[in-house]
Amino acid sequence: MVVRPAELYEESYDRYFDLPYGTIGVMADIYADGDTLVLENLSIYPVAVDRVELGIRSVLAIRRLIEEDARQLGFSRLRITGMRLTGASPRRSVNVGRNLR
Repeated sequence: MVVRPAELYEESYDRYFDLPYGTIGVMADIYADGDTLVLENLSIYPVAVDRVELGIRSVLAIRRLIEEDARQLGFSRLRITGMRLTGASPRRSVNVGRNLR
């Protein structure tokens, strides 16, 4: 897997992952809450293709890379929120909290 550097803008997180079956983009609203980096309204989407099926291993790998970005920025916790739009349980809210230490 080829990973391009994360881009952190004033209020957004934007990152691309080159996976064997296509490039995946990750975008979220971002802010700091003390020692917690918060990514809200997380979107995972295909780049340059109409659709990509992501398995749980790919999703977990992406999450680990986001965690590494948060660590490198000096945060000790990460919170990710969003809504699942496809796959199992569409329209289900996602709220993941992770300790990065």
